[in-house]
Amino acid sequence: MALPLLAGCGGGAAGLPTGGQPGGTPPPTGYVAGQSYFGRNQYVEYIAGDLPVIVTAPHGGSLRPAEIPDRAVADTLRDANTQELARAIDTAFVVATGHHPHVVMCRVHRVKLDCNRELAVAAMGDPEAAQAWNEFHSFIAAAKAAIVREQGSGLLIDLHGHGHTLQRLELGYLLSGAALGNPDSVLDRPEWFDSVSVRALGATPGRRLSAILRGPSSLGDLFAGRGYPAVPSGPDPAPAGTPYFNGGYNTVTHGSRTGGSVSAVQLEANFSNVRDTPGARAAFAGAFVGAVRSFLGAWLGLGT
Repeated sequence: MALPLLAGCGGGAAGLPTGGQPGGTPPPTGYVAGQSYFGRNQYVEYIAGDLPVIVTAPHGGSLRPAEIPDRAVADTLRDANTQELARAIDTAFVVATGHHPHVVMCRVHRVKLDCNRELAVAAMGDPEAAQAWNEFHSFIAAAKAAIVREQGSGLLIDLHGHGHTLQRLELGYLLSGAALGNPDSVLDRPEWFDSVSVRALGATPGRRLSAILRGPSSLGDLFAGRGYPAVPSGPDPAPAGTPYFNGGYNTVTHGSRTGGSVSAVQLEANFSNVRDTPGARAAFAGAFVGAVRSFLGAWLGLGT
Protein backbone atom coordinates (compact mmCIF):
# COMPACT_ATOMS: atom_id res chain seq x y z
CA MET A 1 0.00 0.00 0.00
CA ALA A 2 1.39 3.39 -0.94
CA LEU A 3 0.49 6.57 0.87
CA PRO A 4 -0.25 9.47 -1.45
CA LEU A 5 2.51 11.90 -2.19
CA LEU A 6 1.90 14.85 0.08
CA ALA A 7 3.02 18.43 -0.07
CA GLY A 8 5.19 19.70 2.73
CA CYS A 9 3.25 21.08 5.65
CA GLY A 10 3.62 24.71 6.61
CA GLY A 11 2.40 26.64 9.59
CA GLY A 12 2.99 26.50 13.29
CA ALA A 13 0.92 26.68 16.45
CA ALA A 14 -0.10 29.73 18.37
CA GLY A 15 1.67 30.00 21.70
CA LEU A 16 5.07 28.73 20.49
CA PRO A 17 8.09 30.93 21.12
CA THR A 18 8.61 33.37 18.28
CA GLY A 19 11.73 34.23 16.32
CA GLY A 20 14.49 31.73 15.85
CA GLN A 21 15.42 29.26 13.17
CA PRO A 22 16.03 25.50 13.00
CA GLY A 23 18.41 24.73 15.83
CA GLY A 24 17.02 27.57 17.93
CA THR A 25 13.56 28.31 19.28
CA PRO A 26 10.67 27.19 17.08
CA PRO A 27 9.34 29.72 14.58
CA PRO A 28 5.64 30.62 14.59
CA THR A 29 5.10 29.46 10.99
CA GLY A 30 6.80 27.69 8.12
CA TYR A 31 7.87 24.29 9.41
CA VAL A 32 9.76 22.31 6.76
CA ALA A 33 9.28 18.53 6.65
CA GLY A 34 12.39 16.68 7.77
CA GLN A 35 13.87 19.70 9.56
CA SER A 36 14.44 19.64 13.32
CA TYR A 37 13.21 22.54 15.45
CA PHE A 38 14.09 22.99 19.09
CA GLY A 39 12.69 24.64 22.16
CA ARG A 40 14.76 26.51 24.69
CA ASN A 41 18.17 24.90 25.32
CA GLN A 42 17.20 22.07 22.95
CA TYR A 43 15.24 20.37 25.72
CA VAL A 44 12.49 19.53 23.22
CA GLU A 45 12.94 18.55 19.57
CA TYR A 46 10.36 18.55 16.80
CA ILE A 47 11.09 16.88 13.46
CA ALA A 48 8.44 18.37 11.22
CA GLY A 49 6.53 15.96 9.02
CA ASP A 50 4.30 15.78 5.96
CA LEU A 51 2.48 12.53 6.73
CA PRO A 52 -0.70 12.09 8.83
CA VAL A 53 1.33 10.41 11.59
CA ILE A 54 2.76 11.83 14.83
CA VAL A 55 5.26 9.89 16.95
CA THR A 56 5.91 11.26 20.43
CA ALA A 57 8.62 10.11 22.85
CA PRO A 58 8.09 11.82 26.21
CA HIS A 59 10.28 9.57 28.38
CA GLY A 60 13.34 8.88 26.23
CA GLY A 61 15.49 11.86 27.14
CA SER A 62 18.82 11.69 28.93
CA LEU A 63 19.70 15.36 29.60
CA ARG A 64 19.95 16.31 33.27
CA PRO A 65 20.31 20.11 33.28
CA ALA A 66 21.40 21.56 36.60
CA GLU A 67 18.95 24.44 36.24
CA ILE A 68 16.00 22.04 36.59
CA PRO A 69 15.69 20.35 40.01
CA ASP A 70 15.00 16.65 40.33
CA ARG A 71 11.32 15.83 40.72
CA ALA A 72 10.28 14.46 44.12
CA VAL A 73 8.05 11.70 42.75
CA ALA A 74 8.37 7.95 42.36
CA ASP A 75 8.05 7.58 38.58
CA THR A 76 11.31 8.96 37.20
CA LEU A 77 12.69 6.02 35.19
CA ARG A 78 13.76 6.72 31.63
CA ASP A 79 12.20 4.62 28.85
CA ALA A 80 15.47 3.33 27.44
CA ASN A 81 16.07 3.85 23.73
CA THR A 82 12.62 5.21 22.91
CA GLN A 83 14.10 8.44 21.54
CA GLU A 84 16.42 6.35 19.38
CA LEU A 85 13.44 4.22 18.30
CA ALA A 86 11.46 7.32 17.34
CA ARG A 87 14.34 8.44 15.12
CA ALA A 88 14.55 4.97 13.56
CA ILE A 89 10.82 5.15 12.79
CA ASP A 90 11.31 8.51 11.09
CA THR A 91 14.10 7.03 8.96
CA ALA A 92 11.99 3.99 8.08
CA PHE A 93 9.10 6.17 6.93
CA VAL A 94 11.42 8.15 4.68
CA VAL A 95 12.84 4.95 3.17
CA ALA A 96 9.35 3.54 2.56
CA THR A 97 7.51 6.67 1.42
CA GLY A 98 9.96 9.52 0.85
CA HIS A 99 8.10 11.49 3.52
CA HIS A 100 8.42 12.19 7.24
CA PRO A 101 6.06 11.60 10.12
CA HIS A 102 5.89 14.35 12.71
CA VAL A 103 8.20 13.42 15.63
CA VAL A 104 8.16 15.19 19.01
CA MET A 105 10.73 14.19 21.63
CA CYS A 106 11.53 15.36 25.14
CA ARG A 107 15.31 15.24 25.42
CA VAL A 108 15.29 15.87 29.19
CA HIS A 109 15.46 12.94 31.59
CA ARG A 110 12.22 12.02 33.30
CA VAL A 111 13.74 12.76 36.70
CA LYS A 112 13.66 16.43 35.63
CA LEU A 113 10.49 16.56 33.50
CA ASP A 114 7.66 14.18 32.61
CA CYS A 115 5.88 15.22 29.41
CA ASN A 116 3.23 12.52 29.86
CA ARG A 117 1.75 14.07 33.00
CA GLU A 118 -0.29 17.17 33.74
CA LEU A 119 1.84 20.26 34.20
CA ALA A 120 1.76 20.40 38.01
CA VAL A 121 3.23 16.91 38.30
CA ALA A 122 5.32 17.11 35.13
CA ALA A 123 7.35 20.16 36.14
CA MET A 124 6.75 20.39 39.90
CA GLY A 125 6.53 24.18 39.71
CA ASP A 126 9.90 24.76 38.05
CA PRO A 127 9.60 27.47 35.36
CA GLU A 128 12.26 26.06 33.01
CA ALA A 129 10.69 22.61 33.14
CA ALA A 130 7.27 24.15 32.62
CA GLN A 131 8.48 25.98 29.52
CA ALA A 132 9.85 22.76 28.04
CA TRP A 133 6.57 20.98 28.82
CA ASN A 134 4.63 23.72 27.06
CA GLU A 135 6.95 23.52 24.05
CA PHE A 136 6.50 19.74 23.84
CA HIS A 137 2.72 20.01 23.77
CA SER A 138 2.73 23.06 21.50
CA PHE A 139 4.77 21.14 18.94
CA ILE A 140 2.17 18.35 19.08
CA ALA A 141 -0.58 20.93 18.60
CA ALA A 142 1.27 22.31 15.57
CA ALA A 143 1.64 18.82 14.10
CA LYS A 144 -2.05 18.04 14.64
CA ALA A 145 -3.07 21.33 13.04
CA ALA A 146 -0.92 20.58 10.00
CA ILE A 147 -2.43 17.10 9.65
CA VAL A 148 -6.00 18.38 9.92
CA ARG A 149 -5.23 21.08 7.38
CA GLU A 150 -3.40 18.86 4.88
CA GLN A 151 -4.93 15.39 5.31
CA GLY A 152 -8.04 15.89 7.42
CA SER A 153 -7.31 13.16 9.95
CA GLY A 154 -4.40 11.21 11.37
CA LEU A 155 -2.88 9.08 14.09
CA LEU A 156 -0.60 9.87 17.04
CA ILE A 157 1.48 7.11 18.60
CA ASP A 158 2.80 7.94 22.07
CA LEU A 159 5.93 5.78 22.29
CA HIS A 160 7.02 4.27 25.61
CA GLY A 161 8.96 1.29 26.90
CA HIS A 162 7.77 -1.20 29.52
CA GLY A 163 9.70 -3.61 31.71
CA HIS A 164 7.03 -6.26 32.10
CA THR A 165 7.96 -9.92 31.90
CA LEU A 166 5.83 -10.65 28.85
CA GLN A 167 7.77 -9.55 25.79
CA ARG A 168 4.94 -8.06 23.78
CA LEU A 169 3.72 -4.66 22.68
CA GLU A 170 1.02 -3.07 24.83
CA LEU A 171 -1.37 -0.83 22.91
CA GLY A 172 -3.31 1.62 25.06
CA TYR A 173 -6.66 3.01 23.93
CA LEU A 174 -7.76 4.25 27.41
CA LEU A 175 -9.62 1.02 28.15
CA SER A 176 -8.54 -0.92 31.22
CA GLY A 177 -7.41 -4.49 30.99
CA ALA A 178 -10.68 -5.53 32.65
CA ALA A 179 -12.69 -3.63 30.03
CA LEU A 180 -10.78 -5.36 27.24
CA GLY A 181 -11.79 -8.65 28.86
CA ASN A 182 -15.37 -8.03 27.76
CA PRO A 183 -16.62 -10.01 24.78
CA ASP A 184 -16.89 -8.27 21.41
CA SER A 185 -20.66 -8.06 21.78
CA VAL A 186 -20.20 -5.78 24.79
CA LEU A 187 -17.38 -3.64 23.37
CA ASP A 188 -19.41 -3.12 20.21
CA ARG A 189 -22.14 -1.23 22.04
CA PRO A 190 -22.09 2.36 20.71
CA GLU A 191 -21.37 3.97 24.08
CA TRP A 192 -17.94 2.33 24.32
CA PHE A 193 -16.61 4.58 21.58
CA ASP A 194 -17.02 7.50 24.00
CA SER A 195 -14.30 6.00 26.21
CA VAL A 196 -11.50 5.46 23.73
CA SER A 197 -8.69 7.61 22.33
CA VAL A 198 -9.62 6.50 18.79
CA ARG A 199 -13.21 7.70 19.06
CA ALA A 200 -13.01 9.50 15.70
CA LEU A 201 -12.61 6.14 13.95
CA GLY A 202 -16.15 5.25 15.01
CA ALA A 203 -17.69 8.16 13.12
CA THR A 204 -18.30 5.94 10.10
CA PRO A 205 -21.61 4.05 10.54
CA GLY A 206 -21.37 0.33 11.02
CA ARG A 207 -17.88 0.21 12.47
CA ARG A 208 -17.29 -2.05 15.44
CA LEU A 209 -14.90 -1.06 18.22
CA SER A 210 -13.80 -4.65 18.69
CA ALA A 211 -12.62 -4.71 15.07
CA ILE A 212 -10.56 -1.55 15.56
CA LEU A 213 -9.01 -2.88 18.77
CA ARG A 214 -8.39 -6.53 17.90
CA GLY A 215 -9.73 -7.35 14.45
CA PRO A 216 -7.69 -8.30 11.37
CA SER A 217 -6.94 -4.64 10.56
CA SER A 218 -6.22 -3.59 14.16
CA LEU A 219 -2.79 -2.32 15.08
CA GLY A 220 -2.36 -5.34 17.34
CA ASP A 221 -3.00 -7.81 14.54
CA LEU A 222 -0.91 -5.80 12.08
CA PHE A 223 2.06 -5.88 14.46
CA ALA A 224 1.52 -9.54 15.36
CA GLY A 225 1.43 -10.46 11.69
CA ARG A 226 4.86 -8.87 11.33
CA GLY A 227 6.35 -10.90 14.17
CA TYR A 228 5.69 -8.54 17.12
CA PRO A 229 3.09 -9.94 19.54
CA ALA A 230 0.72 -7.29 20.86
CA VAL A 231 -2.18 -6.84 23.24
CA PRO A 232 -4.98 -6.22 22.38
CA SER A 233 -5.04 -8.23 19.17
CA GLY A 234 -6.86 -11.22 17.78
CA PRO A 235 -4.25 -13.65 19.13
CA ASP A 236 -4.06 -11.80 22.49
CA PRO A 237 -7.38 -9.97 22.96
CA ALA A 238 -6.95 -8.80 26.57
CA PRO A 239 -4.27 -8.68 29.28
CA ALA A 240 -6.22 -11.20 31.40
CA GLY A 241 -4.83 -9.89 34.68
CA THR A 242 -1.24 -9.42 33.53
CA PRO A 243 0.45 -5.98 33.78
CA TYR A 244 -0.73 -3.59 31.08
CA PHE A 245 -0.50 0.14 30.34
CA ASN A 246 -3.70 1.48 28.81
CA GLY A 247 -2.66 5.08 28.04
CA GLY A 248 -1.79 8.26 29.86
CA TYR A 249 -1.95 12.04 29.71
CA ASN A 250 -0.84 12.34 26.09
CA THR A 251 -3.30 9.72 24.87
CA VAL A 252 -6.13 11.49 26.69
CA THR A 253 -5.11 15.01 25.69
CA HIS A 254 -4.12 14.51 22.07
CA GLY A 255 -6.43 11.66 21.04
CA SER A 256 -9.99 11.94 19.80
CA ARG A 257 -11.88 10.87 22.92
CA THR A 258 -13.03 14.42 23.52
CA GLY A 259 -13.23 15.39 19.85
CA GLY A 260 -11.11 16.12 16.82
CA SER A 261 -10.00 13.95 13.94
CA VAL A 262 -6.56 12.87 15.19
CA SER A 263 -6.71 9.68 17.20
CA ALA A 264 -4.02 8.46 19.60
CA VAL A 265 -2.63 5.16 20.85
CA GLN A 266 -0.05 4.63 23.58
CA LEU A 267 2.49 2.05 22.43
CA GLU A 268 4.45 0.42 25.22
CA ALA A 269 7.33 -1.41 23.57
CA ASN A 270 9.06 -4.35 25.19
CA PHE A 271 12.85 -4.19 25.35
CA SER A 272 14.01 -7.49 23.84
CA ASN A 273 14.07 -7.51 20.04
CA VAL A 274 12.45 -4.07 19.82
CA ARG A 275 14.47 -1.46 21.72
CA ASP A 276 17.63 -3.27 22.76
CA THR A 277 19.97 -2.87 19.76
CA PRO A 278 20.25 -0.61 16.71
CA GLY A 279 19.46 -3.58 14.47
CA ALA A 280 16.38 -4.49 16.47
CA ARG A 281 15.17 -0.89 16.43
CA ALA A 282 15.62 -0.66 12.67
CA ALA A 283 13.74 -3.91 12.10
CA PHE A 284 10.89 -2.89 14.38
CA ALA A 285 10.75 0.55 12.77
CA GLY A 286 10.18 -1.11 9.41
CA ALA A 287 7.38 -3.22 10.87
CA PHE A 288 5.93 -0.11 12.54
CA VAL A 289 5.76 1.69 9.20
CA GLY A 290 4.03 -1.24 7.52
CA ALA A 291 1.52 -1.67 10.34
CA VAL A 292 0.67 2.02 10.63
CA ARG A 293 0.30 2.49 6.88
CA SER A 294 -2.09 -0.47 6.71
CA PHE A 295 -4.02 0.88 9.71
CA LEU A 296 -4.33 4.32 8.10
CA GLY A 297 -5.61 2.76 4.90
CA ALA A 298 -8.14 0.56 6.66
CA TRP A 299 -9.65 3.08 9.06
CA LEU A 300 -8.87 6.54 7.69
CA GLY A 301 -8.85 5.87 3.97
CA LEU A 302 -5.36 7.32 3.65
CA GLY A 303 -3.35 5.54 0.98
CA THR A 304 -4.33 2.88 -1.52
